[in-house]
Amino acid sequence: MRVKPELAFDICWEVYRSAREVLEAKRGISSRNWKDSDKYLWRPDIRPRINEWMADFTLAGQAALDGPEWASRMVMFRLYYLGLAPYDRARHFLGLSEHGWVNWSEEIRRRCGKELLNRSMFPPRKYFRNGG
Repeated sequence: MRVKPELAFDICWEVYRSAREVLEAKRGISSRNWKDSDKYLWRPDIRPRINEWMADFTLAGQAALDGPEWASRMVMFRLYYLGLAPYDRARHFLGLSEHGWVNWSEEIRRRCGKELLNRSMFPPRKYFRNGG
């Protein structure tokens, strides 16, 4: 059974948001300021850590939205999906109507979802079990 890229993206984004919450709230590491992570340096491990998931999710999005024709979608991806800016603020910042937001969001979810599938990040349990 084939998984729709949009579903893969939605599930992977949920893992991203949870990983970010864990790093920021429970470990005191801000995903925006990695200078705070001195005591959480990388150590070899069989399974990838959640910070590696966040980095791979980010890289997949950047690869999917690479190119000048996708620059505006990249801004939305960084602002809303990575930065977790509230919907209303992000939409206002980008100057999008609700209809425009839906269109851009569907394009981002489809393109990024395909990239996540190509990178074997979906399903997430497979990613974590196989070491990324």
